[in-house]
Amino acid sequence: MRSESPSRRAWLKRVLISAAVVLSGVLPDVAPAESRSKKLTKASVHYQDHPDAGKMCARCRYFIPPGGRAGHGMMGGAMMGGGMMGGGMGPGMMKSGQCQLVQGRISPMGYCDLYTPV
Repeated sequence: MRSESPSRRAWLKRVLISAAVVLSGVLPDVAPAESRSKKLTKASVHYQDHPDAGKMCARCRYFIPPGGRAGHGMMGGAMMGGGMMGGGMGPGMMKSGQCQLVQGRISPMGYCDLYTPV
């Protein structure tokens, strides 16, 4: 059985990454534009293409569904009550999207250490 609370190491990593993300928007622009827009690698955040105890990218605030807006994952907002089987997930909704923090195509069923519920 897996504990609901994150390990101390995972919590500290999340805090440090979150602080870096927040500070990157506060500090003056001193780096070239191409280096500011770099995202984290999938390996660095332990990304996987399957959920972890019900936690998945589609329910994360950083997930950007195909053609959608960040922070409104496919399962968030008005769709949360319906869930995947209750009509919230229409045809084509299981296509890969993007992440605000992680590079590459992101599966809505994926998971990483930066998961933050909507």
